[in-house]
Amino acid sequence: METLNHIIAHPFIAYFPKAIQGLLLVYIIFKAMDFATGLLKTWKGVAHYKSRVMREGLIRWIGEMVAIMFVIVIDITLGLNFYLSGATLAIFVYKEGGSIAENLKLLGVNMPGILEEIDQDKVKKAIEDKMKGGK
Repeated sequence: METLNHIIAHPFIAYFPKAIQGLLLVYIIFKAMDFATGLLKTWKGVAHYKSRVMREGLIRWIGEMVAIMFVIVIDITLGLNFYLSGATLAIFVYKEGGSIAENLKLLGVNMPGILEEIDQDKVKKAIEDKMKGGK
């Protein structure tokens, strides 16, 4: 816990509002959980391990981190009070949550209520529609 407090107290991180700090932390935790559940799928034999798929996933994660930094710079430059960053992080957290739920479902974990009906393709399509300004 001391290490986490030390990271949060870093001047770069401390500059952001608590809500952005929290969303960033949740995003990183969810990304790690998605990675772990993806590995569990290969160990269980639900999916075959492919280094290409893992490499593309890692490249996508680096791209997402660059996108987050880009949006933060835009927020700071335009004085948007981190609204754009918050929305971007919330979308990424939502996407990762859907991916985690789907991985757990494929691993045979009984998901309660609505989580059992999550379909990753539907989550991706809904996010893409929202990003394009659709319904």
